[in-house]
Amino acid sequence: MVYLVTYGCKVNYWESEAVASLLDSVNLPNQMVNDGAIARLADAEVFVVNSCAVTSMAEKKSRYGVAKIKKYHPHAHIVTMGCALGRKTPEQVAGEVSGCLASDLVARPQVAGEVTGQILPATTVQHRREKAFIKVQDGCQNFCSYCTIPYRRNVLSHRTPAEVTAEINAQGPHVTEIVLCGINLSYYPDLAGLCRAVDDCGRAWRISSLEPPVITDGLINTLRACRHFVPFFHICLQSGDDGVLHDMNRHYTTADYAQIIKDLRTAFPDGYFATDVIVGYPTESDTAFARTYQFLSDLRLDKLHIFPFSPRAGTPAAQLKLLTNAVVTKRYARLDTLNHH
Repeated sequence: MVYLVTYGCKVNYWESEAVASLLDSVNLPNQMVNDGAIARLADAEVFVVNSCAVTSMAEKKSRYGVAKIKKYHPHAHIVTMGCALGRKTPEQVAGEVSGCLASDLVARPQVAGEVTGQILPATTVQHRREKAFIKVQDGCQNFCSYCTIPYRRNVLSHRTPAEVTAEINAQGPHVTEIVLCGINLSYYPDLAGLCRAVDDCGRAWRISSLEPPVITDGLINTLRACRHFVPFFHICLQSGDDGVLHDMNRHYTTADYAQIIKDLRTAFPDGYFATDVIVGYPTESDTAFARTYQFLSDLRLDKLHIFPFSPRAGTPAAQLKLLTNAVVTKRYARLDTLNHH
């Protein structure tokens, strides 16, 4: 049995589903499991660990997952992928898994004959969840001052609307909602055109996360015209202070962000609005945090995903003097009260 353990973003979950579909195509039994199930599993021959490095905690969890596998399944093969443990395509990972299993020619002659040389047929990703995360874009070159992702996934690529809709149309009736995802969807060359194509598939769909600059009047008008679009908006903010946004190398102002939320609420009065916020960025003064708190209090978004600043080696922000844990913890708790109004 091959077990797939996934950490991190929706793109990682799509890539794990892609690995699983490739293994299905050569009749290799596989199962998606969460980190907490590792100690209870039996008959584990291979683990695929799809890792995340968006924060230091995410990277630690990914590496701890590998250590846990080694502890409870010392004889199992471990194949790694993802931002923390090595970028590989799903095809490369599935080939590596197949190679591990094919090495046992006596116990698995039927499998060895199919996968020797890591020959894997092209296959459409088959999603097992009711909500299918469908990757449409990869790569980011924003180089926000705190983020390592552009150093690890900076090659920009995208799938055509025809490729995306083919995957959507190939799903069974158990898939009731589509979520379009990418490392940074702002780089998709014609996001409005993709949205129209996806809507024509006739399934409920939403967009996972967007950067403020991509929210234009044209995109809003396109989404309003879509019959099957679910008005869930996750618009990344990171700080409610313009000085901190500048230091983060974020290319918008709080005024820009507020106008975007206003325009979206006008177009979608029943929409759901969420965002990401970093607290404790090194240049976030007491005054800057107070501005962030007031800004978000006035916006009254439905959900704040709050992250304490996490210094990442190799990024400009990692060279700055950190705020104390006590200050960051206090600010986190203060901002989190807005989630409970």
